[in-house]
Amino acid sequence: MIIKSLRLLALILAVNLATDAAAVAAGPADSPAAKAAATIGFSVEKLADGVFAAVRTDPPGLMVDANSLFIVNDRDVVVVDAPEASAELITALRKITDKPVSFLINTHWHDDHVIGNAVWRKAYPEVRFIAQASLREYLPNTGLNNRRQMIEGAPEFAAQMQAQMDKGRNLRDEPISEEERVSYASDIRLAKHYMEVVPGTETVLPDIDVDEDLILVRGKRRIEVRHLGSGHTRADLVVWLPSERIAATGDLVVWPVPLVGSDQSHVRDWPGTLDALLALEPAVLLPGHGPVLHDTEYARQERDLFTSIDTQVAAAVARGDSLEAARKAVDLSAFRLQFAGESKVRQFAFGMYVTGPAVESAYRDATARP
Repeated sequence: MIIKSLRLLALILAVNLATDAAAVAAGPADSPAAKAAATIGFSVEKLADGVFAAVRTDPPGLMVDANSLFIVNDRDVVVVDAPEASAELITALRKITDKPVSFLINTHWHDDHVIGNAVWRKAYPEVRFIAQASLREYLPNTGLNNRRQMIEGAPEFAAQMQAQMDKGRNLRDEPISEEERVSYASDIRLAKHYMEVVPGTETVLPDIDVDEDLILVRGKRRIEVRHLGSGHTRADLVVWLPSERIAATGDLVVWPVPLVGSDQSHVRDWPGTLDALLALEPAVLLPGHGPVLHDTEYARQERDLFTSIDTQVAAAVARGDSLEAARKAVDLSAFRLQFAGESKVRQFAFGMYVTGPAVESAYRDATARP
C-alpha cells in the first residue's frame, strides 16, 4: 500500500468536503473466489510453465499495494517486486515450490515495490536484490523522507475516511454509495497494514545495479532485466521473458488509470519507453497495478496519452506560457473519456493522477536547463 503521490496525501488530509474524492470503480466482490482472494489481498494466476502472477484483488482506491511475479526455474526462483504483503507472498510461493529464491528484482523505488525486501532476505538469506542503479541513492534519502511523511499521514487519512463512513457520507459529504463504502474500507485496511509493516522496516539496498540491461540464465530459462527508459520514475525496470513473451512492467503500465508523480515521473520520456516495451511484442503484460493484460492495447493508449501531453505542453512552452497557463491550455478531454468514461470515480482518478501531475512533469522537463 502506498498513496502514489505525497501531494495526493496532502490533498486528502486537507480535503474540502465539497470537492471530488472517490476510489476507482471496483469489480464484483461477492463471488466466492473474490471473497477468498480478499482475505489475503491477492490471487495467484499461472501465466506459463513456472511463471505465476500474484495479482492484487483490492477494489481500486486511493491506496494500493503492488503486483508481483514468481519465476520458478530448474533449481531456483526469481521474484519481481517486494510489496508490503511480502510475508503473505512468501507463504503463497512456498505452496508452489520449495526451491530457494536466488534473485529479487525491484522494478522501481517506491515502497510498495521495495519495502518487502527485508522480509524476503529473512526468508531466503542468500537472495540478491537487483534494481536500477539510482535506487542506491534514492532509498536512504528522498525515499526515507517520503516514507516518514506517509507514516505521519496515513493514520489521519484512514481516520478521516472512517469518520465519513460512520456518518454514511463520502468525502464530498454526500450519501455514500456501496462502491465507495467498499473502496474506503479497502483504503482503511491498507493504511492499517501499512502502519503494521512499514515503520521500523529496514531499507535493503540492491546488491546488483542495472544501468541498462542484465540477463539472467537460470537453467533453460532466460530472464532479461531491461532499463528501457524513464517514465513513472527514472529507475523503471521491465522484466522480460522472451520465450514466454511475458513482460512485468512495474508502474510503466498501470490499469485503469496511469499513475504519474509530478516530481518523480518523466512524461516526456514515457512514450519512447513504452514504444521500446511494445517493440518486444509481448503477449502478456503484468502491470504494476491492475489485472494481467493479454494484449498491448492499453499500453498503446497510455503511450498516446503521454505523447499528446508532451506535444501540447511543448507548444505551450514555445509560446512562453507559465505552468498555470499550460494547465489551462492542455486539452485531455478525449483521453479522459477514453480512460474514465462516464464514471465520476475514474474521472477523479484521471484528474488526480494524470491531468495535474502529468502536465507539471512534462512542463518541468521541457523547461529544464541542460
